[in-house]
Amino acid sequence: MNGKVSQAEEDAHVAREAAEKAKEKATQSREQAITAEEVAAKAREEAMRYKDEPVDLDRGKRLVESDLVAARSNYARLKEALMNSEIA
Repeated sequence: MNGKVSQAEEDAHVAREAAEKAKEKATQSREQAITAEEVAAKAREEAMRYKDEPVDLDRGKRLVESDLVAARSNYARLKEALMNSEIA
């Protein structure tokens, strides 16, 4: 009978250890899920911060292109005026 009690105590001890490990794993899983949610939230915030960047960059590009066209036109007029003044 004593052997059965010892075996039952051993089995109960093993079961408690297994339950404790399962609780630890569950806690780790919850912590990892929380961390993943925080990372995802930060990524969404970052994406929202930059969502208008392509529009702003395109607007800037168009302004630079417009300035370039105006500068070329001014250069052509200056060059023409210089050539006319040298001929005269």
